[in-house]
Amino acid sequence: MDQGDVKLQREIYRQDVERLANWMADEVVVEHLNEEQNVARKLQNLLAQSHLPLFSPHFNRDGCFFLITLPEEGPIGFLRLVPKQDKAEIVVVIGERRHWGKGYGYQAIRKGVRHAFFELRKEKVVATIRKDNHRSRKVFRQVGFTKAEELSTETRFTLPVERFVRH
Repeated sequence: MDQGDVKLQREIYRQDVERLANWMADEVVVEHLNEEQNVARKLQNLLAQSHLPLFSPHFNRDGCFFLITLPEEGPIGFLRLVPKQDKAEIVVVIGERRHWGKGYGYQAIRKGVRHAFFELRKEKVVATIRKDNHRSRKVFRQVGFTKAEELSTETRFTLPVERFVRH
């Protein structure tokens, strides 16, 4: 299992938005997401309405948006951090299904959490994960997140900075 080192890329170009739209149109990829409906169509509309080469400002309006990239391949997913008072909410998606189960989500989460703690200066990171998303629940636990709250269809996991530093 070759894990190559993932990078978090801030710049979002036109071809990246096209790739994001494809991932968000894949029912298997979005099955466990809490995203609003029709995200793929909204991304396509964004592309049609703008001829700009760089879309980073659009994606970073409400927080930090990163493409998860592999040096030899380019983007394979995305990570979003949404700052809220003393915490940041994290969302991670590996959109390229052929890369599921290879440790890239784990690497991306660790890098995203590090950014939340050491760049955004947040005290904890929160992930809200659907109860039937066993893969995400497992990888967030591996990073050090623990169950904080049971909701009707989701579980909220948290990771305080102190635990991350010790983990």
